[in-house]
Amino acid sequence: MPFIEVKGLGDEYEDEVVPEGSYDLRITDATDGRNKADTSDQIRIILSIENSEVSNPGAVFHYLTFPNEGDDAEQRRGKMRNITRFLKIFSVPFEKNGVNSEDIVGATGSCLVVMDEFEGIPNNKLRLPRVE
Repeated sequence: MPFIEVKGLGDEYEDEVVPEGSYDLRITDATDGRNKADTSDQIRIILSIENSEVSNPGAVFHYLTFPNEGDDAEQRRGKMRNITRFLKIFSVPFEKNGVNSEDIVGATGSCLVVMDEFEGIPNNKLRLPRVE
């Protein structure tokens, strides 16, 4: 293959992990799908950090995994609790029987962001507060 010109190649930068703290967040994407095990419906959420002193904060990924018929009562309760926590933090409207995933993108809220690691790569994740 001949030389392929790509201007600016090598000038890109890596996203940075932010220190643990409370941040203003904006939901930039919400994609409906299935979990890795293909046992539950889920929504993959991508959030941007709005008020970080880090120059290139990485996106925060969060998954809303819905209960399935194989879940026991405690698993179902945990999933429902986490979904409720997330929707309340971001003021996403919902009803007792569900949520419209189209209402999620663009929502904003403040939440504790903690440092984590995925497959050996540092990242950030949400630490949702208890439901009141």
